[in-house]
Amino acid sequence: MTGISVEAGQRGSFTVLSVAGPINSYTFTEMQEKVMKHVGKTDLALDLSGVSSMTSAGIGVVLAALEDAEAEGKRIFIVAPSEVARLAIESTGFADRFPTLASLKELPA
Repeated sequence: MTGISVEAGQRGSFTVLSVAGPINSYTFTEMQEKVMKHVGKTDLALDLSGVSSMTSAGIGVVLAALEDAEAEGKRIFIVAPSEVARLAIESTGFADRFPTLASLKELPA
């Protein structure tokens, strides 16, 4: 089984979390820990370009982060989702709830 990698960086006022690998019931806790460390404290960009698979566990982390960020008046964006991440998000029926950007260059100031 391949693990997940979640690397944190900074771009302007945004903390960027770059996620690579599968997000599933075995790996989501690592992503959840890193996301929850930052969400609500800073604007957040989730770079999902390296996601190789995404189950409902991953969707749950992203949705919880979105709700927590909104409650604290912080911005959150999904950036450059891989094809599988994009399809997973669209399959929820809530794709319009996830603000999505094509690249980090599109992050607002």
